[in-house]
Amino acid sequence: MILALSIFTPTVAKASNPCPDTSAFSGISGLSLWLRADCVNGVATDPADNSTVTTWSDFSGNGNNATAWGTPTFQSDAANLINSQPVVNFNGSSTFTSIDIRAITRPNITIFSVYKLRGTNQVGIWGIDDGGWDRFFMAKWNGNDGIISHSGTTTVPNSGVNNTTKLITTVYRYNVGSGSSVYDNGNFVNSFTDNAAESAAQTTLRIGSIGAIGSSYALVGDVAEIIIFSQALSDSDRKTVHGYLNTKYNLNIASENLPVAVTAPTFNSFALTASATTATFRTAVTVTASVSQISKITFTVNGKSLPGCRNRLTSVSGSNHLASCIWRPSNRGSVSVSAMAVATAGGLSSSPTVPLRVQVTDRKSTR
Repeated sequence: MILALSIFTPTVAKASNPCPDTSAFSGISGLSLWLRADCVNGVATDPADNSTVTTWSDFSGNGNNATAWGTPTFQSDAANLINSQPVVNFNGSSTFTSIDIRAITRPNITIFSVYKLRGTNQVGIWGIDDGGWDRFFMAKWNGNDGIISHSGTTTVPNSGVNNTTKLITTVYRYNVGSGSSVYDNGNFVNSFTDNAAESAAQTTLRIGSIGAIGSSYALVGDVAEIIIFSQALSDSDRKTVHGYLNTKYNLNIASENLPVAVTAPTFNSFALTASATTATFRTAVTVTASVSQISKITFTVNGKSLPGCRNRLTSVSGSNHLASCIWRPSNRGSVSVSAMAVATAGGLSSSPTVPLRVQVTDRKSTR
């Protein structure tokens, strides 16, 4: 009897990380601030709904916790969730202070902000403005259009639509002609030249306004996540972050603005070529695994690897990659047969099969 363990390779979407896992951007350097409403206190247990947030924990690993001014609140009730994720609410008189994003400190910087507006006034999401058109993002400026400030301004159409979840990504490259850019839900909006004052600005970032505490344009609405890198991210790295946020907040980012999916051999279905899942004690059985990536296969029975059936390199058969093992059942009754694939290509993870139950019976004839 031949048991064929066939598998397929689905597209693997990058899932949002459970608090406090911070591996979403491993391999991307320069992470300087990562504020997540789903981990607002730095632990997996949420605070009470509508409770005041005095400190917003930083997950960048740099200890850049954001400090509140006023009474921003944690919101986890159904009416305020964004794709089942909680938010921090700003009431028009509250904000947070955090890292220095002036060009003298961080000439190149990438800022991701996920938010939802709830008011009609002109409002800012973040900034360091001291009145000199320094770096900031005002989500609602002229009607529903917002602006990115950089000594001049660049329009961000429809960034101020109320009750709509938005992801605005801003990439600053200081003093590089048309070297900076802004993206709306992953889509390129415009390029600009960042000539904002190098040092004459607020020395700490304000989240929930465009600059000084107590200034106009304070946010009325919700922020779910702020991510800042101290570099102008490459297209590939920017798409990686977009992929994480897209899955988490269901942003419907177009596929061309998302990372190319990295697939790994995943054993999650079986197809049997025999008419029954039975075998005979001490009688040879051929077990075959089929994967869509070149891999090394280790076969197991009842959780123990079979002698001589470890790290079997697959061979090509049509569009599949096959590896086989001869198994002589040494246990009677119901036996669990499985396998583990380790792809030979870099960046692909190992994957186990779903165990197959095989009924091993006694011989009915003599040798």
